[in-house]
Formats: sequence, structure tokens, C-alpha cells
Amino acid sequence: MPYFRVHDSHKLILTNYKVMFSSFSDTNNFTKIKRYQAHFLLQQDRTQVHFTVRDPYRKTMSLYKDKFQWTPLNADLTKPVKWEKPQRIFFPFMGLSTKRDSDQKIQETLVNTSFDEFVELLAQCYWHDEHSQPQHWILDHPRYVLFRKLHLNPNRLTLYKMEEPEELDAFALSTGFDNSKRVNSTAQITTPKALSPESIKTINNIYKKDFADYGYQMR
Repeated sequence: MPYFRVHDSHKLILTNYKVMFSSFSDTNNFTKIKRYQAHFLLQQDRTQVHFTVRDPYRKTMSLYKDKFQWTPLNADLTKPVKWEKPQRIFFPFMGLSTKRDSDQKIQETLVNTSFDEFVELLAQCYWHDEHSQPQHWILDHPRYVLFRKLHLNPNRLTLYKMEEPEELDAFALSTGFDNSKRVNSTAQITTPKALSPESIKTINNIYKKDFADYGYQMR
């Protein structure tokens, strides 16, 4: 999961690939660093941690819109397509193979997968990629051997919900982030418009601890 260091400061930013990552990457005074670097920075008493989180329902919808709609719809099929890992983890459960199937078939299959079908598939593979993993794993990652826990001091941690304007304003003031400049490649994708009871139940099960830890209401 992404970690950013704020230039000329003792501030560390933790986030997820579907929680403002593109906007943070486009911020001049933020530098993306590795987990081991974040781990060592946290050994310094002066390091202040800013953790941005997102409603699990919206985060799941954003992942679908990005990787199953916008990205395949904009793929250039005139040359070989390099399908991304957050797409490829689904392929075995969709009967797809980059070696056997054409890019056109993969594109059509992704685009024609409904959100409810996507969520059903997500339950079988969410742990394989950081885009879909629970957000709390950034603090204690069950699939890591080295630097599994970041050992955060709660007194040096500030949490920000990206859906709350006043919290993002506070984040921007503290870190120098330009809150008026947002990168959103999926704004034109309007589906899904609603969540089915089955998808809600699955999302609740996958991200149960995110709901509890970050104060989001389950439906």
C-alpha cells in the first residue's frame, strides 16, 4: 500500500491505492516511499502520521469503475495490452488467460461483468492485490513476513475520511496538499447506481474491520 513522505517535514502519509493515491502522486511535495522506509521513519519520535481512509462501499465501487470499466474501455487494442494486477487476480475465476485469450475478449469480458458479479468474484481474490485489500492491513498486514506491523503510536496518528470536506481541508492544511486539484479517471462511469443486498453483505464481510475501525456505517 502507498506511503508518502511530506518534503521538509516529519510527516508520513498512509493511504490505499483507491484512496486518493493518484492525487497524492501528483502532489509535488509528496514523495512515495517503500514500507520498510515508512517502518524506519516511525521509529523516530517526531514522525507524525496522516492516514486517509474511504468508505468501503465507495472504495469497492471505485475499484470496479476503474479496473472493470474505464481502463478496459480505454485500452488500445492496436498493440498488446499490459493488463494490471488488480485485473489479473480476477482472471482465473473468470475463465480468462492472457496466454490463451485475445485482448479484445478480455476487454469485453471485463466491461460486461456487472458490479454484483464483480463483488462475488472479489470475495474469492481480494487479498491478492493492495487495491482490494482491507485498509487496516496497512497497519498490520497478515500476508507480510517482514515489517508486518508498523507499530504506530496512536498519539501520533491522525485519521481523515476522504468523504468529509472538513477533514480533507484539515489534511490539506497540515500537509500542503492542494485539495482543489483532484485526479479522478472514473468520473464519467455512472454504474453501479445502487448496491444489491447480496453485494452489501459481501462487502460487509470483506471489510468488516474497516467499517468498525474507521467509523463507517454498515448498511
